[in-house]
Amino acid sequence: MSKLKENFKIIFLLIKKDLKESLKNRTALMIIMLPLFASLMFSLVSSQQLVRNFELAVSGQESQGLISFINNNFQNFKVEEYSDLEAGKAETAAGNIDAAINYKPEAENIEDRYQIYLDSRDTVNFFILRENISQLLSSYHNLSNGPQFDFNSAAEVDGTSAILPVWLTVTITMIGLMLISASLSEEKDNKTLAALLVTKVNIYQVVTAKSLFALILALITSTLMGALNGVLTVGFKRLLFAFIVISIATFVFSGLGLIISLFSKSQSSSRSISTVIYFPIIFPALVADVSPLTQRLALFFPTHYLYQALDKVLVYQGGKIQLSLELLFLSIFALVFYLIIFIYIRKADSLVE
Repeated sequence: MSKLKENFKIIFLLIKKDLKESLKNRTALMIIMLPLFASLMFSLVSSQQLVRNFELAVSGQESQGLISFINNNFQNFKVEEYSDLEAGKAETAAGNIDAAINYKPEAENIEDRYQIYLDSRDTVNFFILRENISQLLSSYHNLSNGPQFDFNSAAEVDGTSAILPVWLTVTITMIGLMLISASLSEEKDNKTLAALLVTKVNIYQVVTAKSLFALILALITSTLMGALNGVLTVGFKRLLFAFIVISIATFVFSGLGLIISLFSKSQSSSRSISTVIYFPIIFPALVADVSPLTQRLALFFPTHYLYQALDKVLVYQGGKIQLSLELLFLSIFALVFYLIIFIYIRKADSLVE
């Protein structure tokens, strides 16, 4: 019991040391403060329209003709028939599909024959999808000038909170890849690590302290971002899920950062590697929906699962939250990275030069 207590005391002192040093480190402050303020001031900018792939739910009487028309004439739409509008609307609100269309052929006016609900999480995509569906329905009815269809949001989404998963993903990735890797590499360069390891401190305690240090920074920053963007009112259950997701993801990226620093010969080398791999890791997660290729590519990156999980928890207001896939893959990434660290520590002749 006394040995366990001593281990906790050493880890606590190491975390305290890292927190004090981070306040003096301009790089650390930039990593924390830049996304924090950017998330508050960020505004969505219209971009050039991209070819997108959308998933639709179609319901209502005589909807088979519409489904066949879409499948035969529009390659960027994947259509499924739903029993009723509410089922499609719920799937859209949960973020599982992009839109729900209910067809009522008995209505006299074409505009009144359709009830359309869209995923309104992304403002740019909302307008792209609305334009595509308008063209689709106009073509189906052989109209040169399309009628003004009524488009509704499947769930109310706050625009300020819709971008929050992006900033959280960016920040958590930066903390692990850049801050933690730089922190350990700096201690190697300055011989601080060597001095620590000749005392009662062992390398496992150092790794644990660095990982918990990253977790503390990630949770503090995420809480501040959440408060600034008004998502702390989403409910206890969703906040609990967000805490679990952020915690596991922090260990994923702090593990990767520790691997970089352990295998690097110097702080400059560690910083270079972190910078080089940062954008290839973060980019697929943010553009996964652009095409089928990017969707498949994103599956190999932990940032994709972090972003998707945060999106489901903080943005979509559907009923049941399905996070099993995201949590599973994030846990696998974390276990693999820390297993690599453990094997390296066991086999390395020396961890310091």
